[in-house]
Amino acid sequence: MNEIQTILFVDVLVVFNCCIFLLLFGRIAHSHPAVIYIFFHLYMVTTRLLGLSFDAQTLFTDGVLSGLFQPVTNSEIVRAVILADVALVVMTICWIKAAADASRHRSVSDRTAFRVLSIRYIKSVAMVAFPLGILGIALFASIPGLTEGGLANTRVALGSWETSSWLFILVTWSGLVILALIYWYGFRWWLSIAISIYLLLMMYQGFHRFRVIIPIILMSQIYLDRRRIRWPPVQLAILVAVAALLFFPLKGLGRAAQLMFSEDETKQPSISEILSKSTDDVKAALSGQAGDQQFLDEFAMALTLVDDNGKYYYGSIYLPLFTLPIPRQFWLEKPGLADYLKDISKPWRPMDQLGMIITILGESYLNFGYVGIIIIPGLLAYGLGRVYFYAYRSHYYTVVRFAYLVLACNLIQVYRDGLLSIVVFTLVNMMPLMLIIILHYVVPFLFGSDTPREIVDATGRPKQMRARRASTPG
Repeated sequence: MNEIQTILFVDVLVVFNCCIFLLLFGRIAHSHPAVIYIFFHLYMVTTRLLGLSFDAQTLFTDGVLSGLFQPVTNSEIVRAVILADVALVVMTICWIKAAADASRHRSVSDRTAFRVLSIRYIKSVAMVAFPLGILGIALFASIPGLTEGGLANTRVALGSWETSSWLFILVTWSGLVILALIYWYGFRWWLSIAISIYLLLMMYQGFHRFRVIIPIILMSQIYLDRRRIRWPPVQLAILVAVAALLFFPLKGLGRAAQLMFSEDETKQPSISEILSKSTDDVKAALSGQAGDQQFLDEFAMALTLVDDNGKYYYGSIYLPLFTLPIPRQFWLEKPGLADYLKDISKPWRPMDQLGMIITILGESYLNFGYVGIIIIPGLLAYGLGRVYFYAYRSHYYTVVRFAYLVLACNLIQVYRDGLLSIVVFTLVNMMPLMLIIILHYVVPFLFGSDTPREIVDATGRPKQMRARRASTPG
């Protein structure tokens, strides 16, 4: 048994025991942050180790890249896995602690008021965001049979603004409005058709797969919460598993679909070619050899580069969040959210140039070293755990439950890209949904709007604070 197989055995043992303890003492369910993190750990660490224990090679080892870049070594992989397992144990303890504290707090408090979700705010945002979303799709998205790369390349000259993220996020707004309506009305046939068309269109783009995956996660959570189901039934679990496997060939499928609509018939791939390529991508993913499964290698490489750089950042990497709202067209030298990659990258390991990520664990080490591996994941786990239990003390049609699910569906990106993604993926990429949440608090504060609230007593049963209810969900 080599060192990779040994650390794989240790990792499986750690994951198994953490899952048992969470099931016994963590009071977890489908949308609990621990469930999402366990999935992320299995994806990043366990399946990658499984592939490496057979015939997969570490990053930069295979092909011509080995002559240009320094391959990731097995010892670096082992170190990264040990730190990942330590973080998982710490987070498990913190999630169990959060569950215990939430139970204790609930037993001593008599009642807590929660603001009821109002359809009028959803409709107000929808009337503005939906047409802007359709405009964004028309200008910046590829549309089958109509555009190649968006109308902006052929009909609209926007200059430097053509690359602005403030304009490109408009592409998702119509889909986010549909998700908000699904949250309120459920999976009505007209909403189901609309969201299916939107997801197919996002798949067709051939990039930014989170625009497909995150809505699917949110819809799964909505489906289960509306039916008060803790864990997905077999049919939904199979559907989610298929969606997870489709993640790997998704970019290729989108690009192949675009070629099929190309006017150049020589570029049009056959159906058999598309299926063959997609099958190969799925097989590589199942064996832990897909390119998207090299997050462990990137994390391991980042640990070494941080050590070589000789300094920690002590949270300073979060300062660019203050300048995030300023368009780069107004400030060309605006600090980037991942400028630290420029500092630690080397010519033989160009993480910045290749657009690599260091994960939440790498970010923790970048800030505080080994202490960060314990402190940041632990605090994040405890904080998310308390937020989860607070949200689930309320009724489904409350703002806090809606807000939590908006956060929860993005946690996979937070674990992948770091704490900065809490802002980027919730406040920015899901802006229409966040506006709905904000309006529920800002409008009553500014104008004294009569927005009802529900009171949840110690048993968790919702009671209406006023006789007059909010708009009744359909």
